[in-house]
Amino acid sequence: MRAFYLFIFLTTAAFARPASVSLNNSREGKSLYADKFTKHSVRKMLLKISAPELIDVFQSSLATQKLGSECAVDLNNAFLLRLSQRDSELNFLSALYILRKENQIDDVSLKILKDAYDLKQTVVYEKNEEELFALEDSEKTSNLLKVITSFDNRFAKQGCFDESYRLFYSELLRQDKKLSTAQVEALYYRAFSEKRISESTYVALEQARLNELESSSLGLGDYLQKLRSLRIQYPLRDDKEKSDFVSSKVKKLHLSRRQKLFSQYSDIQIIMMGNVVKTLRKRLEYDAVTISGYKDGVLQEIIPLEPMERFRFAIRALRKEMNLLALNTFFNGHAPDYMDLMTASYEIGIIPASELETVSSLEDIWNPKKTFWEKASLWVKAFSSVATIVIPPPFGFVPALVLVAIEASMTQKKDPNTIDPTSMF
Repeated sequence: MRAFYLFIFLTTAAFARPASVSLNNSREGKSLYADKFTKHSVRKMLLKISAPELIDVFQSSLATQKLGSECAVDLNNAFLLRLSQRDSELNFLSALYILRKENQIDDVSLKILKDAYDLKQTVVYEKNEEELFALEDSEKTSNLLKVITSFDNRFAKQGCFDESYRLFYSELLRQDKKLSTAQVEALYYRAFSEKRISESTYVALEQARLNELESSSLGLGDYLQKLRSLRIQYPLRDDKEKSDFVSSKVKKLHLSRRQKLFSQYSDIQIIMMGNVVKTLRKRLEYDAVTISGYKDGVLQEIIPLEPMERFRFAIRALRKEMNLLALNTFFNGHAPDYMDLMTASYEIGIIPASELETVSSLEDIWNPKKTFWEKASLWVKAFSSVATIVIPPPFGFVPALVLVAIEASMTQKKDPNTIDPTSMF
């Protein structure tokens, strides 16, 4: 199975690529940052420059990006330069919010560009060496300083700064797996004070450390590579289709569902998750599901499942396949949740926005204070009165998604009858 997905990925990636870089929003509805659109700073900026003019400035900046080598830091620098040439008082973050409102960028791109901007705005204060971590004069310290000294020649030329820094930090960890941020701070300062690195390099490294850049997993180039791969294999049927569900905030995270999807999963993983829901949809359309009994290779009995039993079979099969995903080598033990599956399915066009919005609009379903059966009763009431939603008969796909949503919002308790999560019975 791994070889199959790898073959599909490599062959489709070889097809024609777009001629230019685009960050246009083609999937997200109401922005996670919508409350910023009406801020005083945004209104003030629109008095200085109109939205169409700002879009022209941004698109000319975007044109400086090489296809396949996009870099948020470089794009921001080009955009900031052009903004300052128009008016030195134009606010960068306000510009991003206006661009998002105009769908020139999506929330995933906005966060990447904002994080890159915040990174370079981070103030690096003067250090008091006596307050820093006390480094030992050892061979390990010497080796770590050599890695830091080599940053400009060995890592900075690898490409975008965020990618270079992550490669550089991985090399530091290879020298010392237990390296703490306090030790890294002291090592950067030692390298600077001994003039092994320039002041500009020291500031850049310290800004990256303060922003924990080594732990970030999604750069602009990474995001666009994933997006292009998905669009080649699953072209959008309607690029005007938008979903508020995928741009809504994930509880306990400062991320939307779609931001989380692209931050935590590769394009191949997104496709695999979408295919699980595609299979669910196919199972819900079966005319019949039977249990067959054999003895000595001879059919002894066929037990047809009733419509509700077929429904339960499809949901149980979904649970099993979700757990099997975690065991797949592509996932390395990371188990996606129900909402990740639904977001991935929308991203590649298996679930249309209308079906997702129907699920997300049933607010009582998501109330964590309600029990499973209270939520289930709401589901029954909702869909017994909305016959047009039931697609196909006798139960429908949207009601199935609601049951998935109910499961996702419930506290999962260990059931002694389902010790093996890969077993349906």
